[in-house]
Amino acid sequence: MGARTISKRAIGLFLGDIAIVLLAFHVALKLRTGESLGVFLSMAKTGNMALLIVIYAVSFYIFEFYNIRLKFRSTKFLVSMAGGAGLAYLFAILSFYIFPYKLGRGVFLISWIMTVLLVYAWRMFYSTAFKLAEPRRNVLVIGNGATTETIIEGVKDDPEFRLSAILDKDDLNEMLAKEASPTGSGTLEEYVAKNKINDIVVTLEADGSNILERALVACRMKGTNCHTVEAFYEKLFEKLPVLMLNDRWFLMSGGFDKLGSLFFRTVKRAFDFVVSSLALLITLPISAVIALLVPLTSRGPVFFTQERLGEGKKPFRIIKFRTMVHNAEANGPQWAQNNDGRVTKVGKILRKTRLDEIPQLINVFKGDMSLIGPRPEREYFVNQLTEKVPFYSLRFFVKPGLTGWAQVNFHYGSDEKDALEKLRYELYYIKNQSLALDVRILLNTVRVVLMGVGT
Repeated sequence: MGARTISKRAIGLFLGDIAIVLLAFHVALKLRTGESLGVFLSMAKTGNMALLIVIYAVSFYIFEFYNIRLKFRSTKFLVSMAGGAGLAYLFAILSFYIFPYKLGRGVFLISWIMTVLLVYAWRMFYSTAFKLAEPRRNVLVIGNGATTETIIEGVKDDPEFRLSAILDKDDLNEMLAKEASPTGSGTLEEYVAKNKINDIVVTLEADGSNILERALVACRMKGTNCHTVEAFYEKLFEKLPVLMLNDRWFLMSGGFDKLGSLFFRTVKRAFDFVVSSLALLITLPISAVIALLVPLTSRGPVFFTQERLGEGKKPFRIIKFRTMVHNAEANGPQWAQNNDGRVTKVGKILRKTRLDEIPQLINVFKGDMSLIGPRPEREYFVNQLTEKVPFYSLRFFVKPGLTGWAQVNFHYGSDEKDALEKLRYELYYIKNQSLALDVRILLNTVRVVLMGVGT
């Protein structure tokens, strides 16, 4: 199963947002200038309007306005709403100064306020309408045990799927015993039809027979989707269930196709080179300020360098702005912790905003790292984790990244348990690599930094 496709509901939200931006702009123009949107566009200002729509769309995406798994009636969404609205305002103001056409402040301010209020109201209406229509897919989970519980918990409040029924091993065996019945009474196929099941998730193996597989085929032929627990877990959580996998799964599973693609690697390298070059130039003033603050507030060098393992476990030296006291590991390697006492006052700010990682753009420029990929790790910890975490060595088949799928979905790793959780996300990224996923990660990284939840 590949990366999640764009939801029709997310597309619906996006199209509604475009209509709202146009409506709000039309009303603002009427109130302030007496012009209509049509007159505005006829004055060769279509590009300005398109830019405004892109600004809102990108800002809203960064703050998860199109994440249908986010509850719109929640405090978290209100925070996202404030962030998205604020970012759109800043982007729009900048664009008005960069491009020759300047809008009156009144026109933009009115349209911005209307857009924010209507976008919020649109989501309240949309979520309510879908709740009444109950568009979620009915899911039957077959099996019992910890694996089954994980799936059940994930589906519980999911906006895409709804747990409809559970068949444990005993109930399933009783049902399968009736599969040979000429009337079909009491069969799995009949049960699925009666409960209007859309998706079946199988978390157990048939007991040495193919009766279950044959029953599932009959359901599949009637239009019911059948998933292995590994595939459904990946779709639901957008990470891989590492502890459920084996070598055979990696051999037979789809994905991982970009690992052998010279074209993809070339395009990705070109993207890394161009973006890192521009980013180094743009951040030069910020870097100069940080280079002054670091040695002024704590004794020691400006930069912190350390040997890490890259693609193919090839060693290279990573470079960052120093955020800890000098000789922080005088007693040997240690996991980084939340509220780590070794972090300086300036270092806390740099870590929270991820500004300490600006010098790593040099590593990206040189080709030791990529913009997107698993975080580079030290050989000391790699040797430990390779022995204790299944498939940990697979993360070294791609270049390490400045940011990545694990970084935007999980916090700092401070022990082996965290390393396992991050590996779930890292292997998902390696399996589903694409330029679209890279862009998604970059935009999510902006959200993580702006909301102060850097990992």
